[in-house]
Amino acid sequence: MGEDDQLRRIGSNIRKQSTDTKVNRPTRNIIRYSTKESPKNEYPKRIVSPPNPSNCCGEENRVMVGKIQEVDGFKFCYKICQVCGHAVKFFFPAVESTSGAVKEYRQWKRYMVQ
Repeated sequence: MGEDDQLRRIGSNIRKQSTDTKVNRPTRNIIRYSTKESPKNEYPKRIVSPPNPSNCCGEENRVMVGKIQEVDGFKFCYKICQVCGHAVKFFFPAVESTSGAVKEYRQWKRYMVQ
């Protein structure tokens, strides 16, 4: 078996994902909460953050990092406190949407309230 055969065999395991699969896949959280590491913004790879917010962590001190992302109709972004470095994954309120996931969630929420 030659080196080219081995490379082809390894590469044959890789399958391209459809755009639907990419849109509906769960997103991993890039925020790592740590008391041992100092706050660090390495977006989009990772964000190191203190585990608990401080008094300074008001909306006026938080800045959006990166761009707004959407998964299953839910829009979110990462926000970091400019003072202490505490980071959160911020979800925007769902407004008019045709996403099935959003409609299903709203229906479930209505059921739970009753």
